[in-house]
Amino acid sequence: MRKWRLWIGIAISLVCLALALAGIEWDQVGVALRQADWRYLIPAAASLLAYLLARSVRWRILLGPEVSLAETFAVTNVGYLVSNVLPFRLGDPARAVAIGLGGKLRTSAALSTVVVERVLDMLMVVLLLALTVPFVGEAGWTREAGMLGGAAALAALAVLVVLAQRPEWGQRALQWGLARMRGVLPSPSVGGGVGGGGRIDRACPEPALSVVEGRSRGERWARTLGGLLDGLAALRSARRTAGLLVWSVVVWAFVVGYYFAMLWAFLDRPSLVEGSFLTCAIGLGMALPAAPGAVGVFHSVARYALQLPFGVLEEEAILVAFASHAFQYVLVCLLGLVGMARQNLSFGRLRSDVATTLEKE
Repeated sequence: MRKWRLWIGIAISLVCLALALAGIEWDQVGVALRQADWRYLIPAAASLLAYLLARSVRWRILLGPEVSLAETFAVTNVGYLVSNVLPFRLGDPARAVAIGLGGKLRTSAALSTVVVERVLDMLMVVLLLALTVPFVGEAGWTREAGMLGGAAALAALAVLVVLAQRPEWGQRALQWGLARMRGVLPSPSVGGGVGGGGRIDRACPEPALSVVEGRSRGERWARTLGGLLDGLAALRSARRTAGLLVWSVVVWAFVVGYYFAMLWAFLDRPSLVEGSFLTCAIGLGMALPAAPGAVGVFHSVARYALQLPFGVLEEEAILVAFASHAFQYVLVCLLGLVGMARQNLSFGRLRSDVATTLEKE
């Protein structure tokens, strides 16, 4: 199954890359490249670093004071590095595993904080899109994608808040599910079963083993659910929830700042609407399956988000797409390597621990 997912992601990336490069006159790209104002890479880098720091502050609110800001910053960068170089977008579970290795927090609790982060991100993208679309002539697929994503994010956030406020409801749901599953577990042989003749075969160990395995599995799921609910603790506090929302706004303001700076590097007097809409389109487009680093998908989405609604020349649009992707890719990977060194991690160990954790959780 994983192999199929990998090949599907690679196929989508190749198709998107072909779409991104279609009709490009490379001599004009060279002209645009020579006319670029590279000074704007400085505010772009500052915005990217501020974005990563703001994400780390927000994640620490979810994790709690047991984890330091330096550790969350390092592990945040490790997560981006993993997503950039390994398939299946393992960056988020890798972050949870890396934090859990420190022994200060259960991995299952860290996983639920990552889910909360992603829901908040989707809400911010949809809110930003709602503020931007009225100033965009032709929004295309982003309007429908934003409505769908917003509905899904609101529903997910509502479920998370309810589980945070009423953890016993989640426990009851788990107990109900386990009870239903016990009903389909193998039972002692009756009427033509292993023992035959409508009697229980006392020599057959399978039923007893099934009961033991079922109980063990139920206990494991109960522990996992307990860890997941622990990760929602921040949503039980109005103050921490408000902090999450405020820092979410800050996080995405820096994302807009990054793309706006990149637009100024390659376009003539771009507008803030262009930077905002580009941010929304990329944020929504990253939901598509893709090769590591979202190669192809990022470039196609970025090109047409600039070309179709704003009339940016295809050569300038593709230059912005490749430059924005490459600049953040290199910078984040370098920071991720530093984070791995700080946390004493390796790719092999992290990948193995993520696979083991996903199987257990």
